Amino acid sequence: MSERFGIPDHDPQIPDHALQNPTPPDPVGGMGGFGLPTYGTPAYAGTPAGSYAGIPAGPYVRQKRSVILAVVLATIFGPLGLFYVNILSGIAALAIIPVVVRTLAVAIALGSGGTMNTVYHVAFPIMWCITIPWSIIGVKIRNARIDRA
Repeated sequence: MSERFGIPDHDPQIPDHALQNPTPPDPVGGMGGFGLPTYGTPAYAGTPAGSYAGIPAGPYVRQKRSVILAVVLATIFGPLGLFYVNILSGIAALAIIPVVVRTLAVAIALGSGGTMNTVYHVAFPIMWCITIPWSIIGVKIRNARIDRA
């Protein structure tokens, strides 16, 4: 145990040899000596050795996104729904859309002689007019990049 700068070293001391297995090997073989066969890892059809069932071994493959689901999420959640397209679209939407929607809604309300109530009634359709096309274009660009790769 070494002390550096007055602080005790609490790292575990690793022995130079490997620990021995305390249980003896099974003389009969398989399942504690009952003569039953032992089985290895189950092999599933179509999966190479060393991979999980249904997940191929190899590099990560990005999945395509659904345009319909992107539109539904953008309609229900607005800018938060754009996180389905990708992370950067969601972050950009949360930064850009509130400023743009507020500016346009106030301009429309002032231009039409409306009140603050008009701003609230105009804000959601303006937001949907931005987020829905953004989600469609974003999903199509993402899927096109996946097809090229």
